[in-house]
Amino acid sequence: MTNSLERIFGGIIDVLRSRVIPKIDDEFARGQAYGAVDLLCNLRPRVEWAVGPLYDDVAERIALVERIASLVERAAPPAPAERLAASRLTAAELEPMRDRLDEYLCEVLRWVAVHRQTLPVGRAGEIEAAIRDQQRARLRREVKLTPPPLFGEISRGQ
Repeated sequence: MTNSLERIFGGIIDVLRSRVIPKIDDEFARGQAYGAVDLLCNLRPRVEWAVGPLYDDVAERIALVERIASLVERAAPPAPAERLAASRLTAAELEPMRDRLDEYLCEVLRWVAVHRQTLPVGRAGEIEAAIRDQQRARLRREVKLTPPPLFGEISRGQ
């Protein structure tokens, strides 16, 4: 599952307060770090995940769940009844849907492991491959959305 923005913001704020700021000797730099913490504290309740990619993730998971349902002919655990509205939902509405769908897909993988011998030949592998392919597509999208790390600046301490 993907971390929530609340947890990410909380983690950054905590690390800055407990581990970074106490080690800053320069008064100006320390003030800047406190300014960054203050900014993060103010952004925290106002920011949400970009809805477009989150909507696409949920839509792809719903399609995958429907595909799996057709492969196991109602023998697998019951799928969550997730439907996307014609109008765009908010990130706060999409995140729990995404999380429920992820939990369901994990449940399907556990179910396949237990029932592998009773499934038609090749069906278990087909289900696992469908989930793996969806996860790879999701990772490719995540990589495209993630800017390259600042390793040079980090290693030079700038």
